Amino acid sequence: MDDIRPINLGTNDLVAPNTSEQITTKIEGSTMQPAKSKNLIMPILLIVGIVGGLFLGYQLAKDKLLLAGGNVPGASKLAQNPESAASVKAGDVFGAADEKTFRDQAEGVLQPGGIEGEGSHHIERGANASQWVYVTSSVVDLDLFVGHQVTVWGETNSGKKAGWLMDVGRLKVQELNAAEINNIEPAE
Repeated sequence: MDDIRPINLGTNDLVAPNTSEQITTKIEGSTMQPAKSKNLIMPILLIVGIVGGLFLGYQLAKDKLLLAGGNVPGASKLAQNPESAASVKAGDVFGAADEKTFRDQAEGVLQPGGIEGEGSHHIERGANASQWVYVTSSVVDLDLFVGHQVTVWGETNSGKKAGWLMDVGRLKVQELNAAEINNIEPAE
């Protein structure tokens, strides 16, 4: 049987329990430090991700402004809205130049009023109400063009009551005061 030896807790010398060999370990107040290269990777990736996200967001916002005719260099040259109904002239074009989104086209006399809550205005294309196009727009102020012969470009939406419901994105004035010339009464 091995001898039992006393352990002096005041020193850094250790004795292996079942051997006569002593193992000496000196601890001189050193602490473990994580590797510095691993600490740098996360902040660098975070900064690159933030800068990349900001750049991507800027590019997407710039493209959206161009589509809407925003005030960005190279943006649509179309006028957004006239200052008043009196400043409208035949041949003027208003709205966005985006022909991919606004590919549907209709022509007629613009009148106020929709059909049972669908559309804020309608375009009369003859005496038969089934041929009318019910329109709304967030791009062009349609109230400024009431009574004029117009060509509109927009995106067709499905309506419950309207045979043809269109979101107008672009409008061209063909003839001023066409409702008076053609004796068209405003719809109630």
